[in-house]
Amino acid sequence: MTKDRIIKYAAIAATVVMFLTMIAGSLVTKTNSGLGCGNDWPLCNGKWVPEYTLQSIIEYTHRMVTGLAGIVVIVFSIMAWLRYRGNKEVRALACFGIFFIVLESMLGASAVIWPQSDPVLALHFGFSLLAYSGVFLLTLFVLQREKISGVIKGKVPGGFRNYIWFVTVFAYGVVYLGAYVRHTGSSMGCSDWPLCQGKLIPELSGQTGIQFVHRLGAALLFVLITILLIYAVRYLKEQRRDIYRAAIFAFSLIIVQVLSGGWVVKSHLVLYATMFHSAVITCLFGVLCYLCVQSLKGSVEQKVNQ
Repeated sequence: MTKDRIIKYAAIAATVVMFLTMIAGSLVTKTNSGLGCGNDWPLCNGKWVPEYTLQSIIEYTHRMVTGLAGIVVIVFSIMAWLRYRGNKEVRALACFGIFFIVLESMLGASAVIWPQSDPVLALHFGFSLLAYSGVFLLTLFVLQREKISGVIKGKVPGGFRNYIWFVTVFAYGVVYLGAYVRHTGSSMGCSDWPLCQGKLIPELSGQTGIQFVHRLGAALLFVLITILLIYAVRYLKEQRRDIYRAAIFAFSLIIVQVLSGGWVVKSHLVLYATMFHSAVITCLFGVLCYLCVQSLKGSVEQKVNQ
């Protein structure tokens, strides 16, 4: 087995295990299992093997998956760094992924040991998402390295590049709001969909206000990604196939994300719906981050990197 094939397998494994970490973290939050192991870390209620209660098993499994993810990501990042020595993109993505998975693990441990506010707890999902995105982008680099030069035939206009980055930062804010909704117990602040408490604009207070602001953010994100798609289809279909295809993926995922949000409300927070909602936003944010990285590339830069 060649070195390139080994590193490709490592890349896929790292992305899969990071995705599972995201899902496991969401499961912990949605089942209120954050203190399933009490205030002990790394032990679980003072033991290495937890008690056979649902919450302790969910929390302990999440810890194990996160630990495995950390090991796999670090090994993969080192392999990529050594294989593509001198490539600035690889170095940056490797450091980015490792930094945020360590930060996310530290925040998770501190949340167990010391009680934290809802705004701080909401950051946990956000940091996990950044860690996943770093690994996802490094994986795409490894898998697409031999093919990507054929679809990059020019630079992305500066204004559109800035727009892509703005949309991604805004999406991260919407993700944070979604995590804040969950941690404040505001998921049913609007008990119907697409209206909120039977109104287009409800009374903006308490859990209803929190949920409605998140909905507004999601609606605006849909509009922003729609504009992104229209521009990519109209001006970049031939010149930048990578941007064009990713824009289509992003638009498809934002449609699914909005509908899954309605499913969460209509199903009254059934676990399958909420988990699917988290999975889709993870994929969507990864695609937006890919757009950001690709928007920095052009025909000249691509030749230099090769």
